[in-house]
Amino acid sequence: MNGKRLPLVLLLLLHSAANADVAVIVNPRNPLDAMTSKQVQDVFMGRTRSFANDRVALPIDQSSPLRAEFYRRLTGRSLEQINAYWARILFTGQASPPLQVPDDAAMLKTIRDNEGAIGYIDKAHLDGSVRVLLILP
Repeated sequence: MNGKRLPLVLLLLLHSAANADVAVIVNPRNPLDAMTSKQVQDVFMGRTRSFANDRVALPIDQSSPLRAEFYRRLTGRSLEQINAYWARILFTGQASPPLQVPDDAAMLKTIRDNEGAIGYIDKAHLDGSVRVLLILP
């Protein structure tokens, strides 16, 4: 790909992430039907390590442009602020940031393969193999 097209491709990816509804998803064997934004935030910010049903929660992040949009909608913070937060938490040894997968396809597979996993994808990529707990418009 030539150098002139790369910025355009990045711009299109960021634009599509900003316009996507973000679905917070779990494994279909997880008995929860829904979570509040606050509950999801507590799991992804390392404040709690379990779901409301006391099952262990394994938060999974994406390393795609959707990650910035997810945290902006969930916490009102920029990705830079989220990264700074995790740097402080890691330094104190209180918790570890969520594991990361590269994209929606990898997220779906990870969620399907791990009963305690919780993650997020572009709502348009839902395929019925996971349970949706929350939509972040």
